[in-house]
Amino acid sequence: MSQGERPIRGSTDVHAVSRHAAEDGAVRGVPRITAIAGPGVGRSFAMTGALATAGRHATNDLVLADARVSAVHLEMRRHGERVHVRDAGSTNGTWLGPHRVVEVELAQGAEIVVGDTRLRVDIDGGAETAALSPDDVFGELVGESAAMRELFATLGRIAPKNIGLLIQGETGTGKEEIARALHTRSPRADKPFVVIDATSLPETLAESLLFGHEKGAFTGATERRIGLFEAAHGGTVFLDEIGELPQAKFLRVLERQEFSRVGSNAGVKVDVRVIAATHRDLRNEIESGRFREDLYFRLAQLRVSIPPLRDRLEDIPILCRKLLAAIAADREIMIEQSAMIHLAAQPWPGNVRELRNVLARAAALCTDGIIRRTDVAGEGYGFRGTPEERTALDLSGKFAPAKEQAVQRFEAAYLAALMKRCGGNLSKAAREADLARHHLRDLLKKRGLYGVAWGDGGDNGDRE
Repeated sequence: MSQGERPIRGSTDVHAVSRHAAEDGAVRGVPRITAIAGPGVGRSFAMTGALATAGRHATNDLVLADARVSAVHLEMRRHGERVHVRDAGSTNGTWLGPHRVVEVELAQGAEIVVGDTRLRVDIDGGAETAALSPDDVFGELVGESAAMRELFATLGRIAPKNIGLLIQGETGTGKEEIARALHTRSPRADKPFVVIDATSLPETLAESLLFGHEKGAFTGATERRIGLFEAAHGGTVFLDEIGELPQAKFLRVLERQEFSRVGSNAGVKVDVRVIAATHRDLRNEIESGRFREDLYFRLAQLRVSIPPLRDRLEDIPILCRKLLAAIAADREIMIEQSAMIHLAAQPWPGNVRELRNVLARAAALCTDGIIRRTDVAGEGYGFRGTPEERTALDLSGKFAPAKEQAVQRFEAAYLAALMKRCGGNLSKAAREADLARHHLRDLLKKRGLYGVAWGDGGDNGDRE
């Protein structure tokens, strides 16, 4: 430890490590985004909440009736009187003068163009910011940032209500933790909480697993089985990656709370609260024809977004404290300020899940119960291969074994890069590689990559 540097345990010592420094002077109001020219002219939105979106779909905070604006065009984050704008993968881009931008922070008077609409940032002195929770914890989630405390306040209000919820957030942000906390705080707390990972449902068995089957319904159905929805009767169903489910059949369940087992025409009534989650914005999926809009509105009676870790770096200290308490329950682990600064400078594509993995490795490597800068050095820079994969191929000897060695190394490197690119989603990876899912799964198992937690924060390689 350098002279004068002390290890950090709590959050109050390290707020300065956030990438975004607090603005000088008193805040006069909140940013207001107004369409000043183009098809969307006259539309305006005051950013009273920490997060917002702008686009053509009716569920955006700022709705722009512009044919060249994407369904969800902009993701916006309030930072004092400024707005941090991120292009949400739009078709026609976001423009600051002659420059197409992916991310930009806008102050009062700044103007950008989306589609054929020009937007300007002003300050609204009369608008009040959304209410924040006095607590920095909700279930297993923690956060001191305005975005998280605003989210906690919303979740606290809806927890006891029987309302459907769509949780949107990147992989590793804590979508399942939100669902579990809502269930625990609801009148259904003593009833089942059933998790359905839609990406892991085999296509041929999805309907049977969800809704059950009768004896003799298909080859191998030697007895009647109830499905996951029936098993959750009275409780909560958490649907992870809702976009992968059979949409038409699922819509009927939401509308009528009724379904039929495979091999039967008799209806089965259930009483379940459905909480769905996705890592992508389904409004863009609707525009591309990959998701039904009627199903979206059934699911998203209320929609909440979990900010990625890179947008709430001020939460890293409190997250480290909580995660380390769980990782090293038998001893106290502290962190040098230089190590915390390094952690706060990373992009965290894997969000809180990636941070936990980094801290677990650092806790195992550190000495004297102190995580130093060297213990977290090199984290977050992607796949670099094993030592064997970085050495030259042995081209001597017979052809067959030399070829097999090359094939092994190619497959291992290719599959690791593929799964990292696809966030650990097996279905997506199979489509990108043009392989059958079962073939890709077999290859991953063959190369020892099945079930790996990918360093970019993607889900485990066993996700389908």
